[in-house]
Amino acid sequence: MASLEAISQIIDTVSEFVFASDNVLVKKGSFKELGDYLQRIAPILKQLRKEKVSDSETFNNAIEILNREIKDAKKLVQECSKKSKVYLLVNSRTVAKRLKHNTSEISRAIGLLPLATSGLSAGTIEEIERLRDNMQAAEFKAAVSEEEILDKIELGIQEKNFDRSYANDLLLLIADALGITKERSTLKKELEEFKSEIENEKDRAEAIQMDQIIALLERSDAASSTREKELKYFAKRDSLGTQPLEPLQSFFCPITRDVMDDPVETSSGQTFERSAIEKWFAEGNKTCPLSCITLDTSILRPNKTLKQSIEEWKDRNTVITIASMKEKIQSGDEVGVLHCLQTLQGLCEQKDQHREWVVLENYIPVLIQFLSEKNRDIRNHVLVILCMLVKDNEDAK
Repeated sequence: MASLEAISQIIDTVSEFVFASDNVLVKKGSFKELGDYLQRIAPILKQLRKEKVSDSETFNNAIEILNREIKDAKKLVQECSKKSKVYLLVNSRTVAKRLKHNTSEISRAIGLLPLATSGLSAGTIEEIERLRDNMQAAEFKAAVSEEEILDKIELGIQEKNFDRSYANDLLLLIADALGITKERSTLKKELEEFKSEIENEKDRAEAIQMDQIIALLERSDAASSTREKELKYFAKRDSLGTQPLEPLQSFFCPITRDVMDDPVETSSGQTFERSAIEKWFAEGNKTCPLSCITLDTSILRPNKTLKQSIEEWKDRNTVITIASMKEKIQSGDEVGVLHCLQTLQGLCEQKDQHREWVVLENYIPVLIQFLSEKNRDIRNHVLVILCMLVKDNEDAK
């Protein structure tokens, strides 16, 4: 009978799963738990094969489910033995979800087996029922440390927080979760394996998500050598030209007339700076400042596309400003030097990425020369800037 042949295949697959589960790189405890369940199921299947239970639609359905789900579990255990550790970590929720699904479906299939006519003792059948209950109640979830990392990744992507220190902290959390050393060479190797894994990803939606994670992690110090960062930065800088661009009209808030930091759309489709439109509503206004259309004051949607465009414009102009100021600082004009240092300090205070660009432009040797300057204001600005540049930056130190 076809079902008896399928039972033999299932028993073999169970053995293969249990053997392979010793080699998984993540969730060893979860895979062991499922392996223990499957090992308790195998004797039941052997008994059914021995008794040559008659085919029926229900019996065949149960065998089909068992065959499918245990094969899928075997596929999962193989994936978790071969894929990169970082890839598996960022997919830990998916792995847990698949384990839960496999376990629940296998439990459901056991409930369809004709145990009453199987020749099994009443005690064995009771034990099987307890096994089913245990499998249904089994919880497979990402660990607390994994959830913390996934939440931090999601927040970084959502807020477009590609700050170097944020990425460094995230990578250290990943190293702790994976049980690997925090040496730069080790972290770089893990990231390279992760990137290689994504290049082979066929699921486009998942590949896009993984690309976002890579973009975040690549901001870390371990992702690139100083030389690699320099090449990437100067390729970007040289493509921008030498003159800052004026902001587009759409960048300005119609209320404040300033470039927006947090643009939001109202129910009328118009975009304003969040704080400005919230103040407008707080003053009792219910209509759009531009169109006079009555607004639903509870609706303020972040205009993420516009915000990204504004950020890109700001970054472009900041790169040009940092590059062009270096020559002015070296000009020797005390007033001009002080003005440039004030501007440079302001940029360094804004974002970690600005500080990295200053380092890549090789400002540090230039700034150090001013430590012997007679003008106290110049010395003070230089000291503040240097302290910011070397903080949490091993390359700058």
